[in-house]
Amino acid sequence: MVRSIEAGGASQNTSAVNDNIAANRLLLSKRELAAVLNVSERTIENWISEKRIPQLKLSSRLTRFSLAKVQAALSRYEVKEVGVRR
Repeated sequence: MVRSIEAGGASQNTSAVNDNIAANRLLLSKRELAAVLNVSERTIENWISEKRIPQLKLSSRLTRFSLAKVQAALSRYEVKEVGVRR
């Protein structure tokens, strides 16, 4: 579990920790992917059932995710600004 740790007034940035997890691992677990994307594990489960994100099923109980492929898949659902008021 990734948490912000405060010791002596200094706090560790959780996004830096999440980026470090993603940089060191090619395949992420559901918990790690949720931490990197800053969403809940339930959201990851919903995206899987909606087939929004690709998964690698290694066995009936073991699923892993490629961060690059997941981010590419989620970019299709990103809301883009249509027009700008002047």
